[in-house]
Order: sequence, then structure tokens, then C-alpha cells
Amino acid sequence: MCLKKLSVWIFVLILAATGNAIGGEINKSLFVNLTSNEMNRAAMAISFSTRIRTQKKIPVTIFLNVDGVRLVNRNIPGSIHVSGKTLQEMLVSFMASGGKVLACPMCMKNVGGMKKADLLDGVVVGGSGVTWPALFAENTTVLNY
Repeated sequence: MCLKKLSVWIFVLILAATGNAIGGEINKSLFVNLTSNEMNRAAMAISFSTRIRTQKKIPVTIFLNVDGVRLVNRNIPGSIHVSGKTLQEMLVSFMASGGKVLACPMCMKNVGGMKKADLLDGVVVGGSGVTWPALFAENTTVLNY
């Protein structure tokens, strides 16, 4: 009988320890590394990030680097995606839902000398003090596009 009670207690402890993983998104976040300005790849990254942000209510950061920084250059007109929105409009909607968009400062220089004034409103220039906390937060899932 003692072994049976011990087994029940072990089961209860396991359930308690894994409760957050089973039932909720407490202390989770998503970091999306977007290196491309290609329409389909970028739209998938932004759409997925927006859905996770709005449905799961967890912190989501999109980090734009390499050619991805071109997506937030207000001086580059965007093509319309099949969703009916430009990629810039999709990013603005993502930020309106509480998502963060970071732009790599070195990449901004490398794609033609983008400046902070070139960025869409709400986009933050990355750096170790901004990017690393989002990337290295506990329980962060990283996706690459």
C-alpha cells in the first residue's frame, strides 16, 4: 500500500511540474529571425508571428537582419501580398497587436545606409541591449525565416 501512495505522489508532483507546459504559455516567448525580404518567406514569418501573438498572448519579437531590414524601410514601396496587405502593413498590424520589431543596425548600413529615420514607426534599432534580452529570455523559441 505504501508503494501505491508513493506512486500517486510522484504522479501528482510530475503533473504539478509540467502543468505550465501542458496547460498554458506562461513564461514563454517567440523570437523570429527574418533574414529575407522575399514576399512569401517574409509574409509567412509575419503572419505566423501575428497569429502567435494574438492567439497565445505571449511576447513575440521579429528580428530583421540581412535583407530583412528592407521590409521596414518606409522609402521602399511594398508589393501587395495575396492577403491584400503589403508586408509593411502586415508588420504595422503585428506591432499594433503588441509584437516587437527589431532591425539590425549593421544590416541597415549594409543595404544602402538605412538610417533610423528610414524605419517604419514603432520599429526599434537592435543592439545587444535590445536584441539579446528578447533572444536569450528563458523559455524562448527561435524560428528562422
